[in-house]
Amino acid sequence: MIYPNPRHLRAFVALASSSSFSVAAKEVHLGQPGLSQAIANLERLVGVPLLERTTRTVSLTAAGHDFLEDARRVLAENERLMRRGTEWAMSQRGTLRLLSILSVAQRLLPGVMREFARAHEGASIEVFDVPDPLLRQRLSRREADLGFISETNIGPGEVVLPFLRDPFFCVFPAEHPFARLAKVPTRLLTNEQLILPRRGTVLRSYIDGAISRLNLKRPPVEVEHLATLIGMVESGVGVCLIPALSCPPAALKSVLARPIDTPKVVRRVAFARSRDQATMPLVASFVHLTLKLLESGELALPAGVEFVPPTASAVQRFLAA
Repeated sequence: MIYPNPRHLRAFVALASSSSFSVAAKEVHLGQPGLSQAIANLERLVGVPLLERTTRTVSLTAAGHDFLEDARRVLAENERLMRRGTEWAMSQRGTLRLLSILSVAQRLLPGVMREFARAHEGASIEVFDVPDPLLRQRLSRREADLGFISETNIGPGEVVLPFLRDPFFCVFPAEHPFARLAKVPTRLLTNEQLILPRRGTVLRSYIDGAISRLNLKRPPVEVEHLATLIGMVESGVGVCLIPALSCPPAALKSVLARPIDTPKVVRRVAFARSRDQATMPLVASFVHLTLKLLESGELALPAGVEFVPPTASAVQRFLAA
């Protein structure tokens, strides 16, 4: 079945509404011969006269009256369809599925989401805050549009855009002697009871690089969750090493955090997406907004965390890959 051209429908509705070729032609930006041709093509397609013409008047046939109602409805649906497409293109419609490592979800994401909601009222965000290994699995299965990851080994189907430098800090009870130091020498950890993320986690792989040469007097206590780790430090069980982005806020007075003197122990936080997944406008808008908020300082970072702005070409490559 051949369907009417929307331009022909608009010409018919304009002429039916005004009963004037000159007025209708001006409304649809056609010359009068072009308008007459559009109406003739529409009537030929429909197979029945829609208008009765005399030298002075234009009126609808019975079929034309019936057709006019449907023509207006079809044009309204076309406008709605195009408006929705434009809203997608302008990031004012749709849902962004976002995966995030826990520290970013807690410390960085709330501020970005607040500003994103103000700028994109018709869009929404679904957040899945999961540990890094699970995040990568879900990203590879295309269960999300965008992820915040710790940049370690990059999978063959991933593209990443690093933007944060996140050094490791030592966290200890407020009354600990380390409180007098600006930095904690890693050699002083030899006599401490370390409380660490369990072996096999991404964070532990960083920490092992800092303590591998230490002759620890006591084996570390290993836990699954950072909240447990901080709770043990707060209770005086020992000290821990975690990224600055994961450190407790300053409002928690029972513990303190200091950088360690091993500068190479740094986590890089990056955006990540699946290489074979189309980049929707919402993804690009979210990435650009996050970088803008960090560069302007509107998004405050915890002490020690450094924003490393990617180049415009790197952002473009990330979104286009």
